[in-house]
Amino acid sequence: MEADCPHCGQHTSWRLIQRPNDHTLHPAQCRWTIDAQAEKRKSNACGGRLDQRLASPADDRLHPTAGILPFQQSLLARLTPPAPATAASEYFTDLRLTAALISTTWPQGWHLFDTDAAERVDSYCRKLHGDGDRSRYQRVRDIPPRDPVTCGTLLMAADRLLSRDDLSDLLADFVRAAFEESPSRTPWAVIFDRQEANCSERLRWAAAPVTRVFRRTNGCRGTRAPLRNNYRAKHIPAFLEQDWYQSHLADCAGSASKLVRRTAAVRLVQWAMGGSQNDAATFLGIKPDQAAYTASSDTRRWLQAGCDPVEFDRALRTLASELRAPPIDYRRRRQALQNWTLSPDTWNALVNDLHHSRYTTCIDLGDRKRQASSVYVWTLVTRGEHTFAPRPLEATQPDGVRQRWAARRSTTWFQLTRPDPMGHYAQLRKSLAEYAQRLARDIDEGAGPT
Repeated sequence: MEADCPHCGQHTSWRLIQRPNDHTLHPAQCRWTIDAQAEKRKSNACGGRLDQRLASPADDRLHPTAGILPFQQSLLARLTPPAPATAASEYFTDLRLTAALISTTWPQGWHLFDTDAAERVDSYCRKLHGDGDRSRYQRVRDIPPRDPVTCGTLLMAADRLLSRDDLSDLLADFVRAAFEESPSRTPWAVIFDRQEANCSERLRWAAAPVTRVFRRTNGCRGTRAPLRNNYRAKHIPAFLEQDWYQSHLADCAGSASKLVRRTAAVRLVQWAMGGSQNDAATFLGIKPDQAAYTASSDTRRWLQAGCDPVEFDRALRTLASELRAPPIDYRRRRQALQNWTLSPDTWNALVNDLHHSRYTTCIDLGDRKRQASSVYVWTLVTRGEHTFAPRPLEATQPDGVRQRWAARRSTTWFQLTRPDPMGHYAQLRKSLAEYAQRLARDIDEGAGPT
């Protein structure tokens, strides 16, 4: 089996038959055009006889190894009864995707081949993606090598990868190494996205962490975790519980703890109820257009923060498998406080209990402080982020007032949440925390906010 014409050196392209209307050529003659610069009707074909060898093959030709031909027989066996047609179809899709993984992440798989075969595969990958680093990922293709020995070697290596028990870890290692080399995109995730519906369930679950992390799209397709969940979506707070975070995710979060806790909550809800990550974020009260909550949204930032998205996915799966349904229904709490704010009577009762001093008259305890304190109580009850808290009192203010409140929002929030609150903020925070406990208890018992 020869990939190139022995006369003109050209090989077949995507078109099965070249010059199909040229009836002057014998079926055994090469139909490649050798003078492409000439007018189309005057161009000439190579015409060399493909059934006649011009010279003996070179001594340095790559020959099939002892395992390639038995591997070819195993491929043929999958296409004959009693092999199930669905299993065969899924296997060949898996084989195609895994071979594409090796070629698109090359040279990560160099160790899978001996020296001669690795050089052949290297030459194929360079032609497939371009020799320059800039053009390497510009066009994503998964065309197999034309040389039969190189193609057989590549497919046999792909088959060995598919048979590994640690397939998910191998996929992650391949794609992560390629991504760290060129973080602009990972082409295998794009190829997988096109063939995901046709591959086996085993490969789909093994590739889920990699494709979800490095895929450029936001993932509108519904998905569930490949494990049995013992929790429900309503049991997940919008900002992951601190204890859950510390026990499972803190080691891989780096400096992105806030983003990791938000992303973890969204992912856990998505695994529990299916749907897209946007659906899960909306369920949690997170506005998709105002927050980053996916590793694919800015994977470069994750890596710069010292958080490996693949390790994060593995740790989160472990957390999901160990979660038991907690007694708190966070969704009920969010719904109960959807348009809630501290009433004037409650607010006056809280601030009247504060210690008064000669500086009390200089302290702003008006509606702006009441709205900020309402947000603080909301975060304690719902375990959500203050960024997504409702602000009904602020929404009723004129535009100029809303702008002034928004300008001081960060400063007030810092004073309420700093480790060492100063002045009246220390007393206020203590009173608000006690009130939040009573409010949460009322909601859980069905009484709701009063």
